Amino acid sequence: MEIIITNNEDEIKEVSNELDKFNESIVGKDNHQKLNLILKNENGKIIAGLLGGSYWGWLYVDRLWVNEKYRKSGIGKMLLKYAENEGIKRGCEYCHLDTMSWQALGFYEKQGYINKCEIKNMPKGYSKIHLIKKLK
Repeated sequence: MEIIITNNEDEIKEVSNELDKFNESIVGKDNHQKLNLILKNENGKIIAGLLGGSYWGWLYVDRLWVNEKYRKSGIGKMLLKYAENEGIKRGCEYCHLDTMSWQALGFYEKQGYINKCEIKNMPKGYSKIHLIKKLK
């Protein structure tokens, strides 16, 4: 036996597929669907976006970004609400996401998200915070 470090996409896909098969044997298909939202200004320039998806009845927000010039204008709240509504249409009961302590914890808490876990010193001197929200 030999452990190797790999970037081979076929090998990575095989490991992922095998884990998916195991998971499906226990809880069924995850029914993963991507959910990626982009907001452009009048010139067609991307000024904000939300990247995520839904699976196992949960919405997941991987990234929410708003151009600094447009922050505190309600755009982030609008994108998040749109995603939550789409999650509800997909049958999601909850949403989960994470943020870093220097990012948007207060913003998410104002939107009804609850801090469920904080990993301190990730990176050193900061924290990674996992949050959830009941959608319906």
